[in-house]
This record gives sequence, structure tokens and C-alpha cells, in this order.
Amino acid sequence: MDKNLIQQGLEADSRRIKERILMGISFEKAKEAAERLKIFMEERGWTQSYVAEKLGVSPAQINQILQNKYKGNLDDITNKIINLLESVSRKERRIKGKPYIETSVAKKIHTLITQTEALSDDEGKIGLIIGDGGHGKSHCLREYARANRNTVYVELDDAMNPTTMFNAIAEKIGVVENGSLAVITRRLIEHLQHRHIIVILDEASSLRVRQLNQLRQIIAVKCKCPLILAGNSDLLKTIMLPTVRRGCESLDQLTSRLSYVLNLDDLAGRKDGGLYTPDDIRKLYEFGGVRLTSDAVKTLRNICRTPRTGRLRICSLVIAALHTAGVVTKTNQIDSDLILAAINELDLPVRTRLPVHLPDDDEDKKESIAKTA
Repeated sequence: MDKNLIQQGLEADSRRIKERILMGISFEKAKEAAERLKIFMEERGWTQSYVAEKLGVSPAQINQILQNKYKGNLDDITNKIINLLESVSRKERRIKGKPYIETSVAKKIHTLITQTEALSDDEGKIGLIIGDGGHGKSHCLREYARANRNTVYVELDDAMNPTTMFNAIAEKIGVVENGSLAVITRRLIEHLQHRHIIVILDEASSLRVRQLNQLRQIIAVKCKCPLILAGNSDLLKTIMLPTVRRGCESLDQLTSRLSYVLNLDDLAGRKDGGLYTPDDIRKLYEFGGVRLTSDAVKTLRNICRTPRTGRLRICSLVIAALHTAGVVTKTNQIDSDLILAAINELDLPVRTRLPVHLPDDDEDKKESIAKTA
């Protein structure tokens, strides 16, 4: 691949925006932008409030723009409109794969959830999904929740305390209750203990022992709901702390209710390729008429089973960048050399962790020796 070919493609795409953004905008130019905005809104079902929120202005200002009655700074608001429309256009021009693919990971996550639910009789059981960033677990969990209406999906964050965590769960099931932790959890129990609900908490890595115990007591025991916790290895380390350690005594109660632990990191690292089959990789990354060579598939699988590389996330980024390269649009093919060249050219922070060789198995050794000879 020619040096900087990806960068050239990205820069050419970005110039399509800058060439359209002019200062000293006339009334006629502002009117053209307003007409273009009106078409965008009609085609995509955008409301004036939606556009106003995106631009950081009031709905009244958008209404005035659309009616060509705006008396404010035309340069400022017209440039905001052009930036928004060009940004949306650029994203829509990007060739993308299907938004959701049922990969091996998705199937395993589905199995964990359904089996945890099946084992929840007199009280809810707890399932764990462990994996570092890039496995696609969050995407799979959101898709499961979208397809199964008896599921509550909540994405946690480090700023949440027990009160805000339970309040987020309560809001998802339609219980809006501003009050103490005791008030919120009481209302949760009233609404959940007789309902068929699965509670999924994503980004749960930062949960501490006390929060885990509260979730066990409220969600699994009192509400009798299956509880799915997803996070990285830090979550598993917390759960496996010695119960003789002060403050960790309750972990015995939690681990006795574990029905299923899905460790994606362990599965991905297996010599047989683990989670990511060649079929998975092709379904994910062969789109827009572009084909992956067999060595490209092997390279992507190798990245996916290497810890702390971003796995599927970094693969998606590299493939998306390659779609801008002229050599790919001409040949409709991506091989291993292109993938490795793209990784080097993008100079990503994780580059030092990414593998540069194909998986080390007998077949690959034979191919490597043959190429060298």
C-alpha cells in the first residue's frame, strides 16, 4: 500500500466539509442552507427541537432560520447548520456492515442470560460476563434488551453511588422516585417482586463489595429477579476476594447464587481461535462488496484474541479506515499486509500491543516457511 494512502482518503473526505463553510455568509447562502436543512429534516424525520439540541440553540431560532426570518449572526448559525449536515452526510457515506451480527460471542451471551433466567425460581440467580474492552459484550447486551421487552438494561458509571445506581434501575422500569436509598429500593421491590424481569447491569467493573451485596439482597433475593453483571476482570477479582477479609463476608452469599460465569478473555485466548471463528470475522467485516483474504481473516482473529488490543473495536476501526483507501476501492479486497500497514499508518496507542504475526499454529508455520523459501 502506498504511504499515507489512508490519510489521503481521510483528508479528502474532510475537505468536502471545509470547502462549503464560508465566512461573510449572505442572506442567499443562509437561505440555501435553510432549504437544505428543511430537506434533511423531512427525509430523516428530524424535529425542530432535535436540530436545536444538536446545534446548541433554541427551537425558536431554528424556526426563524427555516422561515428565513433570523435576525442574529448568520455566519455563526449557518456554519453550525452546514457542519451538522456535512457531518451527518459523511457518516451516511461511510460503507458499514450490518448493525448487529449474531456472532459466537452473541450466542454465548444469549445462553448465559436464558440459563440464568431458567435457574431463577424462588430467588433470582446471578450471571457474570467477564471481558476487557472490544469483545462487543455491551452491543450484544443492548441488542438482547431491545429484542426482549422483559429486560432492564442499565449502563453503570464510576460516578454512581448506591442511590443513583438503584434510581437508574427504577427509572428503567418506570418508577420515578426521588428519595433515600431505602425509599427507592422499597419501591423497586414493590414493582419487581411479582414481575418477570431480567436486570442487566453493564460496565459493572467498579462495583465494590458493599454494592454487590446490595444488588444481591434487593434484586436477586427480594425482587426475585435474575441479575446479569458485565464488566472486565476487575469485577471477577472483587467477587473472588477472600471472605475472611474484613468487609468481604457477604461475598459467600453472592457466589453461592452464581449460576453461570462467561469469561470471554479466557475463551478468546484459546489456541483454537476461541470466540472468533473465520465465519464470524467474515460476517462482521465483509461488506460493501469488499472481500477479506484468508490471511486477513487470520490477522483479525489474532488481534481479537490478544488482550488489551481493543479486539473487535480496533478491527472495526482499521477496516473502516481501509474503506477510504483507493487500493481497496479498486480491488475490493483487503489482505493482511493492508491491515498491518493501516495499523502502522494510524499510529494508534494500542499499536505496541497488536500482534504483527499470524497465529502460531502448524498450518501457519508451513505457510510462513513456504513464503520465506
